[in-house]
Order: sequence, then C-alpha cells, then structure tokens
Amino acid sequence: MHAPLTTDRQKYYQLMALVCEDLPTTTIDTLVRQGHEASAEQLRAVRQSRKTHLGWLIDLVRVGLPDFVIPATLLPAMPVRSAAPLFH
Repeated sequence: MHAPLTTDRQKYYQLMALVCEDLPTTTIDTLVRQGHEASAEQLRAVRQSRKTHLGWLIDLVRVGLPDFVIPATLLPAMPVRSAAPLFH
C-alpha cells in the first residue's frame, strides 16, 4: 500500500473526483485546436477516466475550469535534478 497520493494515478483520480461534474466537454475541442499533443480521442478517454494521464487531465482542467485552483498535492512530482556529475 502506498502513502496517500504518492502516485500519479492516485492524484489523477483525486483530481477527477473534484472536477468530474464541472469539466465541460468543449474543452477537448479547444485543446485540440490549440495543438495539444494528445488527440481528441485520447483526451476524451482521459475525461471519461478510461485513460489515467494526470498531465492531460491537468491541461483539461486549466482550460475548461480556469478559475479552479489545482491543489499542489495533486500536481505531478517533478524530477529532482542534481548538479553533481553522475560519474567521477
């Protein structure tokens, strides 16, 4: 068992629970017209919870619900970059 909200999948479902009733379907068309990397079908699958892709869900929320503030605990973990060389 993982600690609370440690995986992107857990964060995806938590964020989806917060926005699923309010997320407009027109957001998919808007993102596709803006040149999003995902196709309309892929974004539709994310919106319908058939594909758990946290980054694309965040994109949908930011465009479809611009006034909604996504909690920092639901954002994907950023990789830590070290300044130290990998090999000596």
